[in-house]
Amino acid sequence: MVLRTGIVAVVVLLCAGVASAQNDDGHFDASVNIGEVFTRQSTGNLITQSATEGSFGVATFRWKLAPKHSLLVNYGRDKNSQIFQSAFDFHVVTHISEFSAAYMFSPFQKGRFEPFLLAGGGILRFSPQSTWAVLPPIMNVPDNIQVNLGAANQTMPAFLYGGGVDYTLPRFSRFALRLQYRGLFYSNPDFKVTTATSTVTFFTGTKGHMAEPSLGLAFRF
Repeated sequence: MVLRTGIVAVVVLLCAGVASAQNDDGHFDASVNIGEVFTRQSTGNLITQSATEGSFGVATFRWKLAPKHSLLVNYGRDKNSQIFQSAFDFHVVTHISEFSAAYMFSPFQKGRFEPFLLAGGGILRFSPQSTWAVLPPIMNVPDNIQVNLGAANQTMPAFLYGGGVDYTLPRFSRFALRLQYRGLFYSNPDFKVTTATSTVTFFTGTKGHMAEPSLGLAFRF
């Protein structure tokens, strides 16, 4: 409920930004950022869920409606292993696709620096590639065994927030370095995993959070 309320609030902010800037000439930029993903651990239903650190990339198209107001459209790709710890440890190697939109507020510009804040919403698409059971060390038995638990693709709504700064490059005014932090709140995936006897499940009923510090390059046009 909180997540849905946040997304509705973001949509209202986006509409307000468009309305307030409809008479202003805008311009655009496109950027690509790369960085690391850090996922918060959570526990529910007697299962502890976490994820390995992974790399990610995000491409952003920005429409600058006015000096302080912009709209963003994002496409991102992450990869990590979702970890479920209960009686056994399971690692689900996962590709994560992000489709989101956001409102960006740039409070001021000082010299070549332009700080910004952003908030928005979208969806995260979790696509499992393989599932591994991590076993305690036993002589002549592999520590990791690939298993088939029927893990399926899953799409979750997400709330996006963040901030950062653009630094316009000397002699290349159309290019800027973009240092930013993004955070994503979402419902943790369970990949619809359950066995016929219900002895294995990945459902925790908890909220997840991914932190994404990154560095990139923006091109203005």
